[in-house]
Amino acid sequence: MSQINCMKIILSLLSLIVFTQISAQNTSIQVLPSGHIIAKAKIDGKEGNFIFDTGGGINLFFNHFAKDLKQKSTYNFFTGYRATGERIDIPLFENEEVEFAGKKFTKVPYSTFDMKIDGIDGLISLQMFHDTDFIIYYSKKEIVLTDFSKEYITKSFDIQLTTNADKSTDIITYISLDDKYSVQVLLDSGAGNDSFWLSDKLISTLKMDKSKLELSEKKSEFDEKFVTKFYKGSINSISNQFVTLKNPKVIFVEGLIYEGKTSINWFGNKIGISLKNKKMYIID
Repeated sequence: MSQINCMKIILSLLSLIVFTQISAQNTSIQVLPSGHIIAKAKIDGKEGNFIFDTGGGINLFFNHFAKDLKQKSTYNFFTGYRATGERIDIPLFENEEVEFAGKKFTKVPYSTFDMKIDGIDGLISLQMFHDTDFIIYYSKKEIVLTDFSKEYITKSFDIQLTTNADKSTDIITYISLDDKYSVQVLLDSGAGNDSFWLSDKLISTLKMDKSKLELSEKKSEFDEKFVTKFYKGSINSISNQFVTLKNPKVIFVEGLIYEGKTSINWFGNKIGISLKNKKMYIID
């Protein structure tokens, strides 16, 4: 073999190694028994543990973590609504850099709130992933950054984006209830596993007897004066074109601002999300 051919092979191998390192950015995650995903990230150089929340809208850091960040005050603010309809007015800041799964994201909006959850410093939302696709691999307990425009995956379905002045981002898709009714639901990894919320307006649509559902009430974690009623029961099925769940337990939520809101684990063990392609991929 000539020296030139040897050099070409070596360069090809080096190119492959470099490409693999660049394209296979990943981070280990914890998957709690509840199904909540916990991932590490560095926020302006400070490392913390965060709930990876596709329904969070905007990055949110708890005050005990945010107190060490550079920006201490702001006159900007963000107004949003929780799924229950509760209005939230929160301060609006901007990180210089967020490092997640080996990639650096710059100029990322975030807010803060005085909340304490043992071992958790806040939540990471979808807002910074507009140009970065990713895979959640539940059994391997990792999130992998990727580019789905270079791959062909047979199972994919459309998602729709909801944004607020480029400060928050959530994803929505269509599912079928009882093989009859098509509704749009928020896709919320922050809900944990097997969480299915439906608007209480759908109780009559599904021809259910409201008096036979299990009623409970819950105070908001943000404002104890805000109380929401929940009606628990089950329906015949929840499905999309690839997955069908029979007789799932659901919760009808009074004042829900969506037709529905579900967790994402029921789509598969390995799922991908691309905001730029507006697709969710079922890989395994």
